[in-house]
Amino acid sequence: MGKVEGIDVVAAYQLDSKGDLTLLNTAAIGDGAGTHVSVHPSGRFLLTAQYGGGSVALFPLDSTGRVSTPKLYRHHGGSLVVPSRQEKPHPHWSGFSPSGKFALIPDLGLDAIVVYRIDTENPNLVEQGRIPAPPGSGPRHMRFSADGRFIYLLNELSLTVSVFAWDPENGTGRLVSSVEALSQEAKAKEVTNSAAEILVHANGRFVYSSNRGHDSVTVYRAEPQTGELTVVETEPIRGAIPRNINLDPTGRWLLAAGADSNTVAVFGIDPASGELKFQPKGVIQVPGPICILFGRASGSD
Repeated sequence: MGKVEGIDVVAAYQLDSKGDLTLLNTAAIGDGAGTHVSVHPSGRFLLTAQYGGGSVALFPLDSTGRVSTPKLYRHHGGSLVVPSRQEKPHPHWSGFSPSGKFALIPDLGLDAIVVYRIDTENPNLVEQGRIPAPPGSGPRHMRFSADGRFIYLLNELSLTVSVFAWDPENGTGRLVSSVEALSQEAKAKEVTNSAAEILVHANGRFVYSSNRGHDSVTVYRAEPQTGELTVVETEPIRGAIPRNINLDPTGRWLLAAGADSNTVAVFGIDPASGELKFQPKGVIQVPGPICILFGRASGSD
């Protein structure tokens, strides 16, 4: 996502075997800037979430990966629990259920995950319902557990992770528990705090979330039967404002992007506990990093 002549757009690129990008085309979002983009497993469309516009956009994709004019789906309402942030809808993330049958959109302004049933033949969304989050929590990002049974919802305003049992047939969720990413004592030491990103380790046993203000990553242990989380540790990122973190494809390393410190810090992951260990010379200088993604090496499956 970006801007072309001042207009917010989604841009499609072709990636060659050397990792070079060639622009294919762009399509205007039509409702301000997108905050998150995700491609459906079918490869037939992608979704963007517009925080400011209060909408989700569905962009059809052709066989070459080019984007077409989007359909807009507007959210309505606002929980008003935190009046300065929840006066209207604020979709913040877009993603899909493990089956690909549903799209799930955490909405910070609504205190809910908005669930859409997907028509993949003629790409379209039909609202299925909403999964309520705790009042005033401010849902931001979410991930499914490795086995697809649970949703881990990261709440930006309350700095908590809410766990929901997922019903894959009906597209509904039941709140199981919520856990604080930071203690009240830790939060009180900072002028401001907000949660940013959440990840689930491929082994399903560990969950990670990042904390802006406190500038740290919280490590959780996931109970496989109930999905409940227990905080294992909170690790400083050696930088400022971890807007994004990511796990490498091997599951051995976690990278934390310090957007305000112009750094990416590298941590080893303990395979038994999930705890993080900062690596010697483990800080890379990168201008304003806000997203880390890993591509596939040439020839990989």
